[in-house]
Amino acid sequence: MDEMIEKVKNGYTINIYKDKLELSTAVFEFIESRIIRTLKNKERFKFCVCGGSTPKAVYQLLSNSDLRWDMVDIFLGDERCVDPCSELSNTLMLKNSLLTNFGSKAFFYEIFNNLNVDDETTKNKFISKLFEKCGSNPPTFDLTLLGLGDDGHTASLFPFQKNNNVDDFVIFNEGKGLKRISLTPKVLSASSKIVFLVSGANKRIALERLLDEKEPLNRTPSKLIKSINQISIFCDQESAKELEI
Repeated sequence: MDEMIEKVKNGYTINIYKDKLELSTAVFEFIESRIIRTLKNKERFKFCVCGGSTPKAVYQLLSNSDLRWDMVDIFLGDERCVDPCSELSNTLMLKNSLLTNFGSKAFFYEIFNNLNVDDETTKNKFISKLFEKCGSNPPTFDLTLLGLGDDGHTASLFPFQKNNNVDDFVIFNEGKGLKRISLTPKVLSASSKIVFLVSGANKRIALERLLDEKEPLNRTPSKLIKSINQISIFCDQESAKELEI
């Protein structure tokens, strides 16, 4: 592996890797060590994961690691309101990656196991399970892995949506032509550790804006995610090429 470049800017630690392969390996190793270390002191590891194409390679590596998966609780940070068997479903992607091999022993909360249930019931069941597993208010994950869209969105918090930062735990939102359900900044920001995973030249502008103190929150909702701890960004050279750091 080539030497990783580490920079610090505006409350973020930025770890830059040569390419997507080295990036995926580094994020896998980070998560693996975090799970091992946490479970030495706690009975459960609470893990909030993201969908999309970028983290899939990380999940496949994790699924082949012989960890104490029976002590891991996995939640999606957001999901498209589609059939869980749809190719558009984050749930299906997880079932074909993270939740295979050793990872199949983990607890996974499936948001849409019944599409006939109304929105309010779906939301309340989601919140109820968060409180059951996380046991705090707001619910607190040991680790939250977030993606970054080329438009600056994260989870299903999309630019210029009025309810992105409401005082709630779960919202329904619209993004890229699909209805979605998402955890809010209130929950995501409460996580003990937050990691953004960013890859590709099409993410350059979004990453620049995330790191810009003057960038408006409504245009780049990923900036709504705050933490009392340093937020880590794992990215490849393609996405970090124009950064002034």
